[in-house]
This record gives sequence, structure tokens and C-alpha cells, in this order.
Amino acid sequence: MALMWRPGRASRGVLSLVALVSVLGYVAVEQMPQQIRKKWYREKLQAARLMDAGMKAIRDHKLAIFGRLDTEHDPNGTGMVGSGLSPITSKEGSLAAKQTTANPNFAAVFVSWYRRAGLKEGDVVAMAFSGSFPSMNLAALVAAEVLNLEPIPIVSLSASRWGANIPQLTWLDMERLLFEKGIIHHRSVAASLGGEQDRGGGLPPEGIRLLRQVIERNGVELIDPPNLEASWDIRMNIYRENAGPRPISCFVNVGGGLGSVGTPLNKKMFRPGLNRTTPSPEKLRDSVITRFSRQGVPVIHVLNIARLARRYGLPVQPDHYPQVGEGGIFAALEYNLAITWGVLLGLVVVIFLLLRMDVSYYLLRSRRNTAPGNQPPP
Repeated sequence: MALMWRPGRASRGVLSLVALVSVLGYVAVEQMPQQIRKKWYREKLQAARLMDAGMKAIRDHKLAIFGRLDTEHDPNGTGMVGSGLSPITSKEGSLAAKQTTANPNFAAVFVSWYRRAGLKEGDVVAMAFSGSFPSMNLAALVAAEVLNLEPIPIVSLSASRWGANIPQLTWLDMERLLFEKGIIHHRSVAASLGGEQDRGGGLPPEGIRLLRQVIERNGVELIDPPNLEASWDIRMNIYRENAGPRPISCFVNVGGGLGSVGTPLNKKMFRPGLNRTTPSPEKLRDSVITRFSRQGVPVIHVLNIARLARRYGLPVQPDHYPQVGEGGIFAALEYNLAITWGVLLGLVVVIFLLLRMDVSYYLLRSRRNTAPGNQPPP
């Protein structure tokens, strides 16, 4: 027996109209998304505003010292981009990375990291700052203060190119300025020279002399270890002494300083951003970041700046000074659920009515065809 296709009762006109309504509904949903604020929006905005105030204070101070900004390498006039070369420059550095970090909205990223790490008011956060990334140091600090955490920063003072590598305006100088203005309420408790062995290796004698002067004029404890392993021990002791009886609930590492991450392998093992678990414990070598991670302390690893910026919806090398609240870290475009449900409900109603009208038409025509007067002669 041959199989035959039996058409449905809906006419082509009705099917075409349903298709048209569906397409119009799809276009409406796609073209009218809404911005949905992400979690911890208020705290993120508060931290970004505080970082913005800090950046502007540093910029104004820099203008007062030098009378101008280097708009060639800092085109947005942030004041957070340093020099291409100076006596306290420890290594090469990425200008693009430094320009990218000069964004007050990175403070909102730290708020997200702290919250996702489960930190609550009063928790202690050990911090390893780098002179290479003053903007990220500031972001980490203001975000912690907005959330009423207790930061304990230690800084490796020398810096890569374009970082805080101007002897008159190192990270410790920036930090003291912001502290005196009441923008921040915590400062570094100790500082090392950074560089090779965390004691200025690779720097010229003039650079080492200048760094020691900076540490002295800012009244900060100098970490001057005989070797790298001793530096890790000293840093861990300083963290513990300043934390007192309270446990350290998180560790923040900014940059790739040997005094914090140790070997280049360690630096690569931790993913940029929040690390809740220890990556490949059998491959890690000893360091401050390794010790904290093995103790079960969440680690925030700030490296690979461009990747972090893209992940959180912030611009890489922004072409203007970023405004507070800009970026995907604050909000995201999502489908407007009211419109989506409205379109779906409307489509169901339209399909029901049209099909009902179409079926009614077929039934009426069928009745007429079967009426006695319309029967074909025998």
C-alpha cells in the first residue's frame, strides 16, 4: 500500500502569518536587551570611586612635582604610568599592561574576587605589592577597605619599565600621599628592594641607594635578606606578626616579584585571578604564594593584565580616561524577560486564534459541501 502525505488543516496564509509574527518577536527580543546589574554592584561602584579619587590625587601630585605629564606614554593623563628607564627599573615591562591597569574600575574586579573568596568584614588579607603595578596595588587596597577587610601589604619596591619607577614618586610615596589625604587607611608594613634575590640584584648601585632612601623617608621596615629563601621566611613572619591571633583569609599577589612567587614556573602555575585550590602541588616550588596556597588560603594572582581586562569587560589600552562604572564588571546586557515572555505569550495567542479561525473556516466549508443540496448526483 502506498504511503501518502496528508496536509494539515492550516492554510499557507496562516502559516505565513505565524512565521511573520515569530520573526517580528525574535527581532524585538534581540533589539531591546536590558542592562542587568551584577552582584555586589554598590560595593564595586564605591571601590571604583575611591580608586578614581586616589588616581587623581597621584596625578595632581605628579603634576606638582614635574609640571607636566608624559602624554606620549600616558595619553589618558592618568599619572599612573612611569618612565621608560630609571635607576630603580628592575626589568622590562609592558607599556600596554600599565596603560590598561590605569583604570579605576579594576577596584570593582577586586571586590568581586574578595566576595567570591568568601571574605567577610574583619578578615585579614596578606598582600604582596609590586612597584611595577601601582594601579593594581591601589585597586587591591581600596577594595579591601570598602569591604572592611584588614590588609597587610608588603611591597617589592623596584619596578619594571613604565611602573612606579620614578625615584621621586615610588609606590611608597604614592601610598603615603593617599594615606595623608585620608583616601586610604592602610600602608605597607615592610618593603624589599625587589629584583634578583629580592635584594636589588640587577640594579645599579645608584638605584639601590635611592631605594634605601625611599624606604627610610617613608618610615617602613626594610626587608634585606641574605637570599631569596630567607626573604620568604621574613615575609611570612611579618604577615603573621601583623595578623596577630587572627587567621589570614586571603593572599593577594600583584606582579611577578621573586619575593612572592619565587620561580617563573610558580608564576605560570597560578591562573590570573582567584585561585581557590593549589594548582599541581607536586610541581610547585617553595615561595610565599605556594606556602599560603598549601595552607588552604585563597590566592588572588594579578598577572596577564590584558586577559584579566577582557575577562571582566574592561578595555585593553583604553582610548580615554575610563569613567567610574564603565565595563562588564558592573552590568551585562541580557534579554529583557518582560519582553521575552510578552512575545512568547503573544505568539501563543496569535497561533491559537489564527488556527482556530482557519479550522472554523475549513469546518464551515466542509459542512457546506456535505449539505443535501450540494451533494453530487448519483
